[in-house]
Amino acid sequence: MNNLIKLRTKIIDRYPNANLTTLEELIQLVEKHDIKWVPSNEGNGAYFIMSQLSIIKGLDSDDYKKNWVNLTGSFSQTSLESLAGKAFKLEGNQLAKFKITWREVWGESLGRINSLWVGDWEHAYSYLVQGKSNTAKEFQSLGAKSVIKAVESDISSIDKVTRDIIYKSGWSNELDLQIALTYLASHSPFKLTPEYAVEDYPDSKTEVRRFDLLRVQPHKTKGKIVYCFELKKDIIDLCNVITTIEAKRYTQLLKDRFNTDNIKFYFVAPFGGTGRAFEKVQQYLDVEIWTAQKMSYFLLEKVKTYHPRDRYFVERILPQMDLVKKLLTLPTLPTSNKAIA
Repeated sequence: MNNLIKLRTKIIDRYPNANLTTLEELIQLVEKHDIKWVPSNEGNGAYFIMSQLSIIKGLDSDDYKKNWVNLTGSFSQTSLESLAGKAFKLEGNQLAKFKITWREVWGESLGRINSLWVGDWEHAYSYLVQGKSNTAKEFQSLGAKSVIKAVESDISSIDKVTRDIIYKSGWSNELDLQIALTYLASHSPFKLTPEYAVEDYPDSKTEVRRFDLLRVQPHKTKGKIVYCFELKKDIIDLCNVITTIEAKRYTQLLKDRFNTDNIKFYFVAPFGGTGRAFEKVQQYLDVEIWTAQKMSYFLLEKVKTYHPRDRYFVERILPQMDLVKKLLTLPTLPTSNKAIA
């Protein structure tokens, strides 16, 4: 247990804005599979040996190097395009220091090796939930070779913006965003239910899953259509997508519990999603990433249809309400940030 507490503390110390949902999922995997990790030379963060993660997944120890490193070529201290977080190819002095840290923490030698691939906590988690194997079904993955770069995202430049700027420029929390969207929807027939609870699968560690905003709409030919909106106060990243769709099985859970294949699932955040998150959702049917602004205009159109004779309220009063006005305007990033120019 102390090891898990240290893991959580080290990661938060280095990444105070870490996605807590993803972090807790990683900690559960570390506990269940007794996964080893070490902090950085500065004493914070958490780093994992990628070949060890391959073995834990029931795969060949070279799976990571064969199926992921070669996607973008060999490099060090950078991000692999198809996995979240950062990967590091350690050689020379860096490798020697890592070996010393590993021996100090675990009391074992890594032996004579000339290079070693390690990943930070996000990269390790992203890799763990990729790939199918008989011994690691709980990773709920699609497999390394199944990742296809389907489209170039209009918002891929957001990847270049520092996370700190995004966090400070977004909404204070998901609840405020949820309240605002629910209020706007209340003026239309497209009503949304917040915090909709659905019984989870028997093999899950949770009894229920709560969906941020949900609507079940009757349909003449399809029976019903389930609309689900999952909210984030800043931006949707790759880990958010993988955790929600693959690890937590949100879309499949909705299909099973509502007995329908007609699911419309939307990730919604003020900044939309990162380029890699946007690419990832192309692999799923009926899953999209929207900005909060796009969803707001979608709801506003529903309001206009519902109030055809009250244009003054719809076009003048409602959009000027503070709650709605913020929804209809994307957060403004500092103009000095060259990545946005």
